[in-house]
Amino acid sequence: MDNTHNQRIGFDSSKDGLDFDSISQNRQFKSNFQLKEVTVAQAKEQLLATMKIAKVLKVIGGGKEATVLLAQEKDTGDLVCAKVFRYYTSTIKKRILGTHHISANGMAGIAASQEYWNLYGLYKAGIPVPKPRLLLNNITVMDFIGSDYDKTVPAPLLRDVDVRQYGDPEEIFHESIGLLADMFLKAHYIHGDYSDHNILITRKGLITMDVSQSVQYNQKTFVNTPVRIRIDQAVDMLLVDIENINKAFRRNYRLQINSDEVLKEITKELPQHLQNYLCNSDGIPIHSEGFYAPEIYLGKEQVRRDGVRKRSNRNYQRKKR
Repeated sequence: MDNTHNQRIGFDSSKDGLDFDSISQNRQFKSNFQLKEVTVAQAKEQLLATMKIAKVLKVIGGGKEATVLLAQEKDTGDLVCAKVFRYYTSTIKKRILGTHHISANGMAGIAASQEYWNLYGLYKAGIPVPKPRLLLNNITVMDFIGSDYDKTVPAPLLRDVDVRQYGDPEEIFHESIGLLADMFLKAHYIHGDYSDHNILITRKGLITMDVSQSVQYNQKTFVNTPVRIRIDQAVDMLLVDIENINKAFRRNYRLQINSDEVLKEITKELPQHLQNYLCNSDGIPIHSEGFYAPEIYLGKEQVRRDGVRKRSNRNYQRKKR
């Protein structure tokens, strides 16, 4: 048969045609070196190899992007919490989009690093979060927050308990808003995923967690940087966080606040130059009648998109409502 036919349909034009054996061997070679998900046993081995963890006790939870282990520190004997970020979660895959030069395990390490340093910044500013202790590749080790009745059991999430056991629901609601405001004004952070799923409750008060997606806003200039976002974008994110916790208390306890009024009260505490910028900006929720609150808005996602736009001149279209 004439080889021109094979050329037309994309096959190899040699006399022997396609070398299916070599193709099969290449596939087998790639599969042998494919990145595999981190198992709980491997995470335990990684923790024990640091020589700072005496033993790993048990799995105490898991979220959409990580598995959480309870361990004991070697030097102090304190109970600590180890958050092991997985490689192939939906959130990690979204972060990889547009950053093909970063592998899945590299992105999991970045997520763990963001969690650690965000916790460090918030803890240093006096925000009630678990104290970070150790960063190991894709694992963040932090203080373990135990319940009031059993220190080996994690403190309950706000969504899993009736807050009337801990006090007046309205006061706890206001405390949750105050915690969010302190993050914004004192630490200059926006949580980015603030809800009753990410708040622990104890007799001493509320403690927030899961801050790998949190981001700081720029206080001095009005531009995006690799680690900070503009103040107008920060206000958008803050409004979404307020709405999320507002929905939780409205659904469970018939308590409700005016999110826009709360946002105005919080932003009144900003420095004057930031307030002036917000007043002169278009489309800012607190200064416009048409409120725009994106359904899914993460500060680091916005920074990533800005980087993609600069590299490829690709523009993202806003979803139609």
